[in-house]
Amino acid sequence: AGPTTLDRSRFENWYRYKSARARRGPRMTQTLLAFDYGTRRIGVAAGQDNTVSAQGVATIPTPSAAAQWDKIDALINEWQPDTLVIGLALNGAGEETTLSRLARQFGKQLQTRFGRNVRYIDETLTSDAADTLIRESQPAGKRITRRRQKVRDQIAAELILQTYLHEQSDT
Repeated sequence: AGPTTLDRSRFENWYRYKSARARRGPRMTQTLLAFDYGTRRIGVAAGQDNTVSAQGVATIPTPSAAAQWDKIDALINEWQPDTLVIGLALNGAGEETTLSRLARQFGKQLQTRFGRNVRYIDETLTSDAADTLIRESQPAGKRITRRRQKVRDQIAAELILQTYLHEQSDT
């Protein structure tokens, strides 16, 4: 037996809706990964442009280049990002620093290895902002421990990605 009138009606409405959306062009959601590059650790956050939000997903220690790239490879495979965002630590005058040049080299390596779009954004003071957020969320007088330092790098990456997403949504 064929579909009932109710079922056919649903299908026709769905088909009209799909056809109208196709004429307008689909809104493609982009997944992004952001990196707070440091010489000891790299904070990583993931997000999507349609939600304009980010969440910390990893802190990668950098002493071993091979292990670092293995972990980044796993994150790229897991999240399948369209764009990679790298924070650049600029000085007070907005000029590049030694760390921002290293972050650019890291971004070029990401682009070469994974063939993804790489974007750069000023991340000045994101680590300080992350420290402030952590300090405000813990009892007075308690020091920032190693565990919290890992979280700090992820929070800094979140702030980098949120800044990038907000700048993109304003354009």
